[in-house]
Amino acid sequence: MKNSIKVIYSILLGLAFAGCDSYDFEQEQYKNEINLLSNSKMIYDKQVADLTKSSDTIYLVASLSGTKNSDKTFNVALIEADSLFNAYNKSNFDIDSSRFARLLPKECYTIPNFEMQIPAGETQVKFPIYLQNLNKLSPDSLYFLDYQIDPSKTSEFNPEKSEVLLRIYKENEFSTTKENVYYNYTSSFIITLYKNNMETRRPTSSNQVFALGGNSVRMMAGDETFGSYTTAYDRINKKSIKVVIGDQTSINPLARNVTIEPYKEIDVVQMTPVDMYDNTFLINIISTPDGRATYYKEFRLHYKYRLSDADPYREVKAILRMEYSPRAELL
Repeated sequence: MKNSIKVIYSILLGLAFAGCDSYDFEQEQYKNEINLLSNSKMIYDKQVADLTKSSDTIYLVASLSGTKNSDKTFNVALIEADSLFNAYNKSNFDIDSSRFARLLPKECYTIPNFEMQIPAGETQVKFPIYLQNLNKLSPDSLYFLDYQIDPSKTSEFNPEKSEVLLRIYKENEFSTTKENVYYNYTSSFIITLYKNNMETRRPTSSNQVFALGGNSVRMMAGDETFGSYTTAYDRINKKSIKVVIGDQTSINPLARNVTIEPYKEIDVVQMTPVDMYDNTFLINIISTPDGRATYYKEFRLHYKYRLSDADPYREVKAILRMEYSPRAELL
């Protein structure tokens, strides 16, 4: 009889412990914690600001973990941080401060609210960040915002996902800083204008195009190169031109007039349009006999440049072309 009582007692005790384990597991499984949305490197880089707008909005996203939505409201507060930013520069550039990423200047953004709530039953809240003056930023620098959860005003957050680096990208119709954009030379000529003779060559390379403002881009003059991008700052300033895209032409609704200017140090002169080198930006639609269409963005340029007063001018007749998909750009 005593043995039977011991067996029953052992079974009941085991069930009690099992119940505790099940409760602990359930509590952990359904635990609601606030975290800041980012990738495995603690960077959020999925948003691109539109330079054609005077102001654009990106978001810092705070989300709530857990397999069940909570029935209570969670307060989320943010403060400025710099630990991820400093770690990024250290791991990517070591002591080469000339290549360091930069924090976005204060004049380029506004955050209206540093404290918001995740409502009961919801899983996230988006902190809006209003961006402006992005045309003042160098296309050759990396820009970030670094924010973390304020522990004094936020409870139940995941300390391993409590800080985020927001990468700032910008784009216009012609290029983007989110990826490298190249336009290919086609039917192009570069003529070196020596005093007694001319030397002509036909570039077949590509030209990397950088977004500057809502309607402007930067590219290398002619077939100049900047070499290794990591050490190219001086060469870029010396050899680059700026192309400003203006109004639609009176002849072709798919073409817009352009103005060619020096980016920094280069001596560049825009020349009179000649044939198809008419100083325009063109959406060129080429159709095949079976009805398929290929779409290109094209810069059709005519200018001359020189890198110093002692150099002869080089006349450039260029068509720079990049294939694109109108449907993809609408996504």
